[in-house]
Amino acid sequence: MKRALTADGAHSLYDAGSGVTMAFVQMSMGELLANLQTNFGKDFSNYRLSCIQRRVALRMSTLKIATLDDYMAYLTGNPKEIEQLLDTVTIHVTEFFRDAEVFDAVAKDILPAIVSRKLHSPSRTIRVWSAGCSTGEEAYSLAILIIRHLRANGIELALEVYGTDVSKEACAVAREGIYAARKVEGVPGEARRKYFEAKGPDYRVVSEVQRCVKFSVHDLFLPSPFSLLDLVVCRNVLIHFDHAVRNDVLGRFHAALGDHGMIILGKSEAVMGSALARYELIDPRNKIYKKIVRRDS
Repeated sequence: MKRALTADGAHSLYDAGSGVTMAFVQMSMGELLANLQTNFGKDFSNYRLSCIQRRVALRMSTLKIATLDDYMAYLTGNPKEIEQLLDTVTIHVTEFFRDAEVFDAVAKDILPAIVSRKLHSPSRTIRVWSAGCSTGEEAYSLAILIIRHLRANGIELALEVYGTDVSKEACAVAREGIYAARKVEGVPGEARRKYFEAKGPDYRVVSEVQRCVKFSVHDLFLPSPFSLLDLVVCRNVLIHFDHAVRNDVLGRFHAALGDHGMIILGKSEAVMGSALARYELIDPRNKIYKKIVRRDS
């Protein structure tokens, strides 16, 4: 009997509330996940099962495929579909200066403290990581915010903003730095005029900003490629992971941050469990945490 998957991840031939249905769905999804790892080297086991079910159902609906068996067969015959699935699983909503209140908090509370430390430190480089950057809007927004602050206060410091995402396609778009006009509507007028230039019907991030931002493909389940960071921004990404995996990722962020480093999570996310020993919540509304440094006495 073929296994059909509905949009909410339930088996279409059984009652959604029955234990038989859920066990059967998890078994069939387990087979799919094993297939993905064995044949494509893609490990989705760190993601919440409910998240995987919804995203697989979305891809099947888009392709008009009714059963998991047929989707497995389609994956085998169309290897590029694995990247489409990966993008569907990992992509998150993004826009320039998304959630203005968070950027206001960075400008008023976080950035002045970082700048003050840098001016009295041998290291005169501000280092920021946009983790799970998608197509780059967040990383560029952070760079623009910091550049504006430095210019407004006549401060000369170097700036390095790193944007990483597991999607090659998303990183390629980010590196281009070209966005549709509707994408830059949320950028404050003065900043839009100064840090974007028209390119046909689209807008391109100016070279001054692009020089400060480097994009690369990176899986958050792997060790951090960065160190001594002043700020990590990872919003609405951890929510897709199992709890144990979230703590592992938060541990990697902790190791990547400098002694006074801070991290910003999404509004619906929080540091929990064993990770609470590593971070102090300093802004509950905007989910801003400060790294706790424990030194052996």
